[in-house]
Amino acid sequence: MVLDEDTLDRLTLSMDPVDQTMEMRPGETRTFSLGVIECCYILELVEACATWSVDPPEGASIDPDTGFFTVDAQTLSGSVFTVSADVDNGRRVVSVEVHVFTPEDNPLVGLWREEAQYACGTGEEVVPEQPIGELRFRADGSFGVTWMPFEIYVDYWGTYAYDLPRGTLDLVIEGGNCVPDDVDGSGLFSLHEEGRLILRDMWLGRPRGQTGAGYCGHRLSQ
Repeated sequence: MVLDEDTLDRLTLSMDPVDQTMEMRPGETRTFSLGVIECCYILELVEACATWSVDPPEGASIDPDTGFFTVDAQTLSGSVFTVSADVDNGRRVVSVEVHVFTPEDNPLVGLWREEAQYACGTGEEVVPEQPIGELRFRADGSFGVTWMPFEIYVDYWGTYAYDLPRGTLDLVIEGGNCVPDDVDGSGLFSLHEEGRLILRDMWLGRPRGQTGAGYCGHRLSQ
């Protein structure tokens, strides 16, 4: 099937119209598909003549005809692959990055929801007036914070760096739709067997419309 120019220009391999990256674990598989973003956030699949490839070829493989992609079980956490679809013999090449991670190397990756906040000084738990609905860490080193998730909306986003042995976490805000002015992005993190993430000596801010002093930590769960 030969695609028209408008469809060709809008082709993507990701459901996120902004973030063209994906994350997988060693040994995982998936079949990539071409599509276009419709109605802001819905990926509508498109039939097209495409040849698939992966770079580098060591550590992962892809079927050139079907787009069936495999990360080798021995591939190291932190590896990055570029999956590409050559559409209509070179009319357009569409690519997406695949970031490989393991929970042992990066236990932060995933979606977290706030359960409690910690008062400064005493460390007493406080029930949030409006809990954070989504704190998302991605394997590519980006994060996003959203109080009231809706479709693809995010309150603010940026990059993060962590030190697993020391338990330190640093968030750097790079943009947002509603960025609080009281964020303290540097502090400590710990993970508990109950599946909870504890952030101490840091504060992700107050949502729009809330006033008053902030607190000094958060408890979140997946």
